Amino acid sequence: MEGSAIIEFWKGQLLELQTPEGVMYKTQIIQLANNRLYIQKPVNRMNRYLSFTGSMSVTIFFHSEERVLYSFDTEISLQLNQLSFPVPPASRIKKAQRRRFFRVPVEVELNLNLKPAGQPNEDEFIKVTTKDISGGGLSFLCSFEVESEKLVAGVMHLETNNSQNTIEFHGKIVNCAVLPDNNYKISLEFVQMKESIRSDIIKYCLFKQVEARNKLKNYSL
Repeated sequence: MEGSAIIEFWKGQLLELQTPEGVMYKTQIIQLANNRLYIQKPVNRMNRYLSFTGSMSVTIFFHSEERVLYSFDTEISLQLNQLSFPVPPASRIKKAQRRRFFRVPVEVELNLNLKPAGQPNEDEFIKVTTKDISGGGLSFLCSFEVESEKLVAGVMHLETNNSQNTIEFHGKIVNCAVLPDNNYKISLEFVQMKESIRSDIIKYCLFKQVEARNKLKNYSL
């Protein structure tokens, strides 16, 4: 690994997994045991789970506590219905050369211009709540279906310990999945976004990931 930084993995840490075909999946560490990292079943942005038997060679992307993006190649395997891979040696971990946007599970209220078909007032905003956010987009729950490729506009407020940013954005709907309760989980991708604004969103996502980790560290039975 480049430099002298110490890389640490922890329960609840977010990871992204790239298959040999280049498809990206998100997952999370659920356990560290016997020098292996056990993860949730990876899911892609279309809410489809990774499907394979035996083992698979993949590339793992993750952020360190210092907010640096790293990657390493490994092999995940399915044993007793649990997915895992060995803890990588430092020599195999490298700074990622490509940009990745992690979706962090967080609830933020949005004012969104997303009226259902047949309602004439296109400029009226509705309130929805995010399920996750990343530098590349977000997802939220909605009571009605929204067609893919639809362009929307919105506003959200991102608050950390020492800052509060009001983010105005434009997005494109990339997926709309019906849930068992007949609501919809809708994913959108940010479009025409200034990199300074995207940077504020990424900083917020990293803050929330570190915050979640610190809560786990401070929790005791």
